[in-house]
Amino acid sequence: MPMNPIQYVAEKAVRATLRSTFKTPGKLPIPLSWLAATMNAGAPLFKVRHDARVEYLELGTCMCAMVRPANAHTDQVLLHMHGGAFFAGSLETHLPLASELAVRCNARVFLVDYRLAPQHPYPAALEDGLAAYQALLDLDVDPAQITLVGDSAGGAHILAMAVFARNEGMPLPGGMVMISPFVDMTLTAESIQSKAKIDPMLSVVPLQRGVQAYCGEELASDPKVSPVFADLDGLPPMLIQCGSDEILLDDALLLERVAREAGVQVECTVYPGMWHNFQMFNAFVEKADRALWAIADFVRRGESQ
Repeated sequence: MPMNPIQYVAEKAVRATLRSTFKTPGKLPIPLSWLAATMNAGAPLFKVRHDARVEYLELGTCMCAMVRPANAHTDQVLLHMHGGAFFAGSLETHLPLASELAVRCNARVFLVDYRLAPQHPYPAALEDGLAAYQALLDLDVDPAQITLVGDSAGGAHILAMAVFARNEGMPLPGGMVMISPFVDMTLTAESIQSKAKIDPMLSVVPLQRGVQAYCGEELASDPKVSPVFADLDGLPPMLIQCGSDEILLDDALLLERVAREAGVQVECTVYPGMWHNFQMFNAFVEKADRALWAIADFVRRGESQ
């Protein structure tokens, strides 16, 4: 079916904007703190839903934003570790996405303001995520009603959290949602090169810098920092979403394969013509809107089981 002309123009406009404001600056040899500030500067372009409410509170070892649907009670919880190549991203950049998830999933979303590299390399973010998860358990939140959500680098964090929880005998969450997961720090997958030109958002340079900052003394191939190489046996059901045009496409496909081989219940959807974290652009892109509803369906299916 031919694309709606308005939608075609919208997607082209978003891709062009990403190339000029995100991809091009990412290739420049500027401090990581400047790149992170650039990402934060773009946060006001995205809006928190009017039918969502935001509160700030301490959860475990750091602050988080708790986003919930207005005028609705829910026991469903999403614990969200945001993306940003391990050195960027914040509550401000991801609050709009969290609000979409809160309303669509009818859930309280706890968006964790975890420590970032290079000031805080591995295992700082993992420790903060686990502390937030344990804090929810200490509040008697049913782990079966918790879904871990991670976009981009946040995908590595929640996968590592689930592996750690399983190894330590902690109660496991009911499910996991991976949006454009960045889970292989070796950056050797074929799509890193084959999608380099078509990807409108990411280039390998800032990812390499983020990996170096995050891994510290750990080898990039170590399952502690590249959790796709860990034993995934016994992990909860997993939903993976990615775009066909992103250089991290093979991260998602590798994760799907190794999870399935480990016996994990996994769904993976590759959205044609889409880019990294395209779900954040749901106000402009119809496929992003559909992808967010697919996440809601996954979360609500888990709630009913």
